[in-house]
Amino acid sequence: MPSGDDLAAPARSTEPLTVAVDLYPLIPGVSGGIVPWIEGVLREMARLYPGDRLILFQRPGPAPIQVDGSNVRYVPLDAHPMVFYDEMTQVCERQGAQAVIRTYPQEQHPAIPFERQIFTVPDIQHDHFAEFFSRPVLAVRRRAFAWALSCGGAIATMTEHSRSTVISHPWTMTDDIFLMPAALTEELRDSAASTGLPAAVARFDRYFYLPANLWPHKNHRRIFEALRLALPDLPARTGLVLTGNPEGLATVMDGFSDLPIIHLGFVPRGEVAALLRNAEALTYFSLFEGFGMPVLEAFHHGVPVLCSNTTSLPEVGGSAVLACDPTDVHAMAVLMCRIVNEAGLRESVLARAPERLAAYDWAKPAHALRAGLERRAHALPRPKTRLRVSLVMPTRNHGEFIRRSIDSVLAQGYPEIEFLVVDGASSDDTLDILKSYGDRIRWLSEPDRGQSDAINKGMGRVSGDILGYLNSDDILLPGAIEKVVTYFAEHPECDMVYGDADHIDREGRVTGTYDTAGFSFERLMSDCCVCQPAAFWRRRASERTGPFSTELQTAMDYEYWLRLAADGAIIHHCADKWAQSRLHDGTKTLSMRGKIFEEVFSICRAQGGYVSYSYHNGLWSYRLYESWHGGPVLKRLMPWLHRFPALAHFGSQAFALGGSRISRAQVARALFHALDRRHPGVGALVRQAWSRSALLRRSLS
Repeated sequence: MPSGDDLAAPARSTEPLTVAVDLYPLIPGVSGGIVPWIEGVLREMARLYPGDRLILFQRPGPAPIQVDGSNVRYVPLDAHPMVFYDEMTQVCERQGAQAVIRTYPQEQHPAIPFERQIFTVPDIQHDHFAEFFSRPVLAVRRRAFAWALSCGGAIATMTEHSRSTVISHPWTMTDDIFLMPAALTEELRDSAASTGLPAAVARFDRYFYLPANLWPHKNHRRIFEALRLALPDLPARTGLVLTGNPEGLATVMDGFSDLPIIHLGFVPRGEVAALLRNAEALTYFSLFEGFGMPVLEAFHHGVPVLCSNTTSLPEVGGSAVLACDPTDVHAMAVLMCRIVNEAGLRESVLARAPERLAAYDWAKPAHALRAGLERRAHALPRPKTRLRVSLVMPTRNHGEFIRRSIDSVLAQGYPEIEFLVVDGASSDDTLDILKSYGDRIRWLSEPDRGQSDAINKGMGRVSGDILGYLNSDDILLPGAIEKVVTYFAEHPECDMVYGDADHIDREGRVTGTYDTAGFSFERLMSDCCVCQPAAFWRRRASERTGPFSTELQTAMDYEYWLRLAADGAIIHHCADKWAQSRLHDGTKTLSMRGKIFEEVFSICRAQGGYVSYSYHNGLWSYRLYESWHGGPVLKRLMPWLHRFPALAHFGSQAFALGGSRISRAQVARALFHALDRRHPGVGALVRQAWSRSALLRRSLS
């Protein structure tokens, strides 16, 4: 596996490469430090390898990065991601692109083999601080990173800390993970020394400086608390200067308006340099950093650095920084006082900075990226691994059906199947049937708290890569597991897949086809298009989402599919028929219709923020036509009657949505995705507005 040792050596190939660079994800002012990182590495690679051709694909308008050279070409494409990547694929085929640089994980992709793609991943912060993201935004990030980590031919990252988190991530399937650190950009190194301070800073005699967007992991509010603690021991007229995107400033400043803090917003590079040169210290107590470019900037301008002792910052700063726990407000305040008041401390810290700064230049990461591209250009398809499948069968008093269900599992031809029957202390002949199989099956029998409890108990006792459960009255069709394993092997990004299925009656006769459909979250919110015995999922997704809910009696599987999806699982539908779902008088689907609607309404509100019209329609059809003895007559006379209360009930949700920002955001995103699929042109306009409007970003986040 490529590592930090590969940084010093240039790529050995003498053959020039044609390299495609996907700039779609980068938005200046929104994408943060990834923009100068990508820009710096590509500039140096274009200079060091003049024989290569770099084709940079961008959205319409100004390019997000500036890379000059006779071997560099910019190609503007459509603003809509689906159209963008279709067009990118066509240009890459015409130009003979041999490898692709994906500048940030996305859910959409060019139709170019993944083994030829390198994804740049600065960090996986969203998995360490999930609470900083709304659930829909977190789900989007997880799906995008799942594609990169599971399918990407290689991953380029910034520090050994980030590299170790990528290697240990449950979704990572590539073994080509290499270091591509950042360095100071040319603009920062060349900042004019004569540039003056912004006029607003004149209110302070001295100040600490924090250049960072107002994202939660930048830890602004704790830094404000530390400043409040430190001020009594600091000279008068000492303040804190902030720069960066001011989006969210009012929220971040709430409760701290009395402190000497000013936010200058975006400032020119020259003023950033001036702010650093004149600061008492860079105050960078971030909770999570993939690299920490401001630390190098401070070293360059001769400014002490106060920073966190976590993630990548100790690696970048070494002994040239003063560091502490970024959650310890008192420790931060102490460092702020020490750097101002302790004689000789500033000088001793700054004496170590030049050595740390010299460790980072653009040549080494450019060589590392070029070597990675060489590997990707000649990569073979990744060998497929053999996956172990674990099936749990919950049962209680299903002696009439369980033998046929067990036999359908034992008849599967796939050798790596782990099978466990979990019986809830049956009182019929179920135990005798289980014993008759001898050592051909594993089983346990003891009282439980219902079906979900049995499933969870079983899942805790199996070890497969792929999980599923089969009720003891359902059937797996011959060869189903082999097909499931093949599907997962061919789609490493997929967290769950479900196939088609038939309905069968008590005697096993086919009575119809289960109404499955291609997956989308909005489709699943309108109806359970997933047939449970034909559904299988990876252990990694199960470990993130957790167990089945034991609070539900009838719709625990539906709740689980929605929860997996809302948590960011990538879910696919396969049109192969894998199972048979038995319907008879004893099934919950037919015997507990009222309870099912009650649970489904609760599930949909919790996982999606709303309940679809189709469920309201079904509920009122049940209430008017099925739940009382006169219902059939009423249905014959007025088969349309249920639509009126259903529509009124559905519309009443608007009042609840009005009081919940989270629900509004969930519904807005659902409507946008539905609109985007049907009318990409309108979707492109919404995306453009999103990138330009802080208000819209807040409303959808």
